[in-house]
Amino acid sequence: MPRRVLYVTHRVPWPPDRGDRIRTWNILKFLAARAEVDLLCLADEPASPECLSVLKRMTNRLAVVPHQGFHRYCSGLLSMICGGTITEGMFECRKAVDILKTWSASGGWDAALASSSGVAEYTSPEILGTRVRRWIDLIDVDSQKWHDYSRSAAWPKSWIYWLEGRRLRNVEKRLAQDCERLLVVSEAESRLFRQFCPTDHIKAVGNGVDTEYFSPGPPPAQSEKSCVFVGVMNYLPNVDAVSWFAKEVWPQVRQRHPEAIFRIVGKAPSLEVRRLASIEGIEVTGPVPDVRPWLYRASCAVTPLRIARGIQNKVLEAMACGRPVISSSAPLAGLSAEPGLHLLQADTPAEWVAAVCRVFEDRGLQQELGLAASAWVRMHHCWDACLEPFSDLLSAPVSQMISETEITA
Repeated sequence: MPRRVLYVTHRVPWPPDRGDRIRTWNILKFLAARAEVDLLCLADEPASPECLSVLKRMTNRLAVVPHQGFHRYCSGLLSMICGGTITEGMFECRKAVDILKTWSASGGWDAALASSSGVAEYTSPEILGTRVRRWIDLIDVDSQKWHDYSRSAAWPKSWIYWLEGRRLRNVEKRLAQDCERLLVVSEAESRLFRQFCPTDHIKAVGNGVDTEYFSPGPPPAQSEKSCVFVGVMNYLPNVDAVSWFAKEVWPQVRQRHPEAIFRIVGKAPSLEVRRLASIEGIEVTGPVPDVRPWLYRASCAVTPLRIARGIQNKVLEAMACGRPVISSSAPLAGLSAEPGLHLLQADTPAEWVAAVCRVFEDRGLQQELGLAASAWVRMHHCWDACLEPFSDLLSAPVSQMISETEITA
């Protein structure tokens, strides 16, 4: 008899057009191929009929719960005022609780998995009415992300971010006690977690890449000298990255290569990002149906992230497409790729200018880095291999196996 699994996600996992969705979608596919999955997801934007059709084919029971609008932020603020976290408050949803209680009453689960600390509470015994094997996919150590935000923001935001980081860290410590396993996306995140919470419950489960979809394409035109950044462009770390690059690096690159173009590709560009289009040689595309043509067109993909947690899918996808990647050190902490062999690393403006111009001026280097990058991704980031640890969630725990053996005897 197949195992029954409850999967709760903080965002609808399809289409896989951003980092968290890419991970939750591939986890859902992995679990659905091996078990009966009930999926409850909070929807911060309307789910299309196509989306619902895709998810229904993958699941036993499906609930897509609308959860958007200004009230989410009010709930987060109220949670902070009452001594909780903004994160937990923003994901509170009475309708989701009611659905889970109804589901539980009509048939429970062997295991429950939640994506992120924000929706971890939905898998608690208090809501499910019973104890099941409970895993939380933190993805990143979010408390550290908030601490990183606090160091780069002005007061009073810096204080709010610091407070959220401190309170969320307490939530993460509590989850380490209450859950069978916590997951993060890299060994670097796992080591970071153990620094403030020594535990054997934390495990790294990396991200993969669909290497059939993201595969090497045609090289850019000989005359092309361009960089591309791909990401959701209202996300603070992405906004910070392209703004810093546009102001601190790009003018010097343009002095050496006046024809060069920097393209910022991705949905929901903030006002700050849209204003960058007024700088000579910078284009802001907004949402695109397929990022691959933009990657293939570029001389290199750049990821000048100063705030980064876990593994950046944008790095893996560009490498899988055979494009030279230039990255700051922060996104590389979770990867085993070797700077100088599989990609280039740069942190200071001078290092960035030198690396970008080096790629612009050396077509042989572009080809060498691209070939090495795509081969490395195929070897180290196949989704099925990355997600194999989830097989443990589908197996009976030792205590249950012993109990069943005694009954049989």
